Amino acid sequence: MELTIFKRTGKKQSDLNKIRWEKNIPAIVYSSGMPNENIYISGAEFNKILRELKEGELSTTIFTLKDGNKTFKAIVKGIEYNKTDYAVIHLDFMRIFDDKQVVVRIPVNCIGVNECKGLKLGGIFRQILRGLKVKCLPKDMPKEFVIDVTDMEITHSRAVNDLAMPKGVSPILRNPKEVIVVIGKR
Repeated sequence: MELTIFKRTGKKQSDLNKIRWEKNIPAIVYSSGMPNENIYISGAEFNKILRELKEGELSTTIFTLKDGNKTFKAIVKGIEYNKTDYAVIHLDFMRIFDDKQVVVRIPVNCIGVNECKGLKLGGIFRQILRGLKVKCLPKDMPKEFVIDVTDMEITHSRAVNDLAMPKGVSPILRNPKEVIVVIGKR
């Protein structure tokens, strides 16, 4: 995904409001060992990309940010919404490098919910963990973790250590037995 970025110089609230009034989105690019960059992007361009992404994919999407002839890769680390209409009003990007590991939140999606044995017997489906923080190189970053719950019965659960971790990806958590999904009793 490619986005054109523009430098922003004003630091006052009125400068940010003007950018938003022009239907653009103020943003900042964080980078390890480099100064932060205040930028803005086209709201129409970003919203078009958002419409193309599946739910939860934004955190794992690598953007190529273009500033004239200079380009670099980044991921979205923070997003701020308007409280009334949920329009994006600010973005935080983190510059990434091919040889440095990043910490990202990978969505966890369950498939086979409609065919789940435990639900057909009257159980309750409960997904406890919807995303999992991992550390990996950008090239190894998975788009999502998928758990098939079709064969789960009442009182069965799946934990983080049940996930098949791709090579080069390690979860960041205190307990590898942390439950992701459970089929409970009524």
